[in-house]
Amino acid sequence: MPQCLKCGAELPVNEEGMAPVLCDRCAGRATRRARVGMNSSTFREFPATTLLVGINVAVFIGMLLTGGSIMGFSEQESLRWGANSGLLTLSGDYWRLVTAGFVHANLLHIGFNMWCLWSLGLLAERLFGSWITFAVYLLTGVGGALLSVGVNPMRFEVGASGAVFGIAGAILSGIKFGNVAVSSFQKRQIISSMIFFVILNLAFGAAIPGIDNWCHLGGLVSGLIFGVPLATASATGKKSFEWATIAIAALVMAGIGVQVVQAKGLNDLRAADNKLSAGDVAGGIAILERSARAHPQSAVAQAMLGQAYDQNGDREKAIAAYKRALEIEPRLAQVRARVEQLESQSPSGR
Repeated sequence: MPQCLKCGAELPVNEEGMAPVLCDRCAGRATRRARVGMNSSTFREFPATTLLVGINVAVFIGMLLTGGSIMGFSEQESLRWGANSGLLTLSGDYWRLVTAGFVHANLLHIGFNMWCLWSLGLLAERLFGSWITFAVYLLTGVGGALLSVGVNPMRFEVGASGAVFGIAGAILSGIKFGNVAVSSFQKRQIISSMIFFVILNLAFGAAIPGIDNWCHLGGLVSGLIFGVPLATASATGKKSFEWATIAIAALVMAGIGVQVVQAKGLNDLRAADNKLSAGDVAGGIAILERSARAHPQSAVAQAMLGQAYDQNGDREKAIAAYKRALEIEPRLAQVRARVEQLESQSPSGR
């Protein structure tokens, strides 16, 4: 179990492997200050963090009101609210790279993420300013979501943790290498806290199955990259420099996204999915066979082709396509399970 940075008490860890830096007792003083601030000027002083938390909470409440449960939401419900799904995202729903950062799996998930976002967001607003912090959240959230589906296009991903890691990365590199107006002691204190937060949560993300550490890593790396120019631009006092940095970062992110989409060969998979959903299995198979030939290293194309053959009752072709997908991406657990299920069936039993 992780331990409090100050007193050594054990800290709770959520299902994503995220843990706070301080225990409730040690964070009590900061909590009391935050409560007083909320009653007076916190919302005015930290509008970006307040707005980000508010959007996340509003989306969660909306999901509850449309039939969800605080214990968890169905995949379909999460997709309806903007979850990041490789097939949908990389074949046209690019907006999911942004919206996934505001969708959460359950009450515990959003509770831990908002706790971390609140503490890191307030610090980021002091360093970079409010709306730059808001932009960092969006951009690094996209960076995390993009790396997640870029590594595994079959991934289903939700949560603010990628953006939280992004804000932590921006703070870390901004403090370390940027020109910010804080004392040397404060720099050392902030850097040690950020390093502790990053290492602890990445370690738990790696140790707990099902946690999307690629999303965490993508947010962190993009935050580390953006932090230095943002801190330097902020120190000049010229907002135009800061927004120019954000604009360049957005263009870079868009360029990376284009390369990921092209590399994964998903441009025509949505059309195939629509045909399969409409019952035109032959038409869907024709598109997928063409896509699989054009992009032989696309695990998604191979897996979808296997699903189409499966839907058409062609067991042997389905197994072969599934196995090609697994050769490209061995971590496709659902595909592996379906192969085992098909191989355990006799041809006459279908």
